[in-house]
Amino acid sequence: MGDIVTVCLIRHAPTKENLEKRYLGWTDAQLADTAKLAVVDALVKKVYGSDLQRCRQTAAHYFPNASYQAEASLRETNFGAFEGKTYEELKMDAHYRAWIDDPIRTPPPQGEAFDGFMKRVVDGFHYLPKNEDSYYLVVHGGVIRALLVAFAPTEQPFWSYQVPHDKQFVLTFTRKAWEEGARCMSLSEVPITAKPTM
Repeated sequence: MGDIVTVCLIRHAPTKENLEKRYLGWTDAQLADTAKLAVVDALVKKVYGSDLQRCRQTAAHYFPNASYQAEASLRETNFGAFEGKTYEELKMDAHYRAWIDDPIRTPPPQGEAFDGFMKRVVDGFHYLPKNEDSYYLVVHGGVIRALLVAFAPTEQPFWSYQVPHDKQFVLTFTRKAWEEGARCMSLSEVPITAKPTM
């Protein structure tokens, strides 16, 4: 094991629901189009990620020779009654307006509270084995935001992060910080099709 640990956070490729701007949390949607997905790194041997198929499918294309370790704790937030719906469909709903106005204190009906989501994701991240030098995670936009809030070098609000489908976030930890669950020492954002320099 080296003194430096890198963690690459990659959002799954778009689904039909993403393209239609629908809320997509625990709904197990497939990717919209896999034909244009490139191989990111054929040498990677292990990928961690959400147990939902949009992440599994993305990982299979990006890292064709890797085993995939699915973790339910790395799922997107559960949008409850808002799943599969758009802003236009929900904008007159009083519960939706309350959630939009204060998503931290107002969970979606039948959905997941913000604090519970954050704790689930961070706990899932802490459960990853500590004895590797490089980690690749194929997850969801909200999961990446949650991990950046918890582990980026400086603390920033959840909604300050833009997490497109075509970028990856590379967190570089000292081994000590990684083992202790502390913040990383640097964060970079690079195109998903470009292999980051380690």
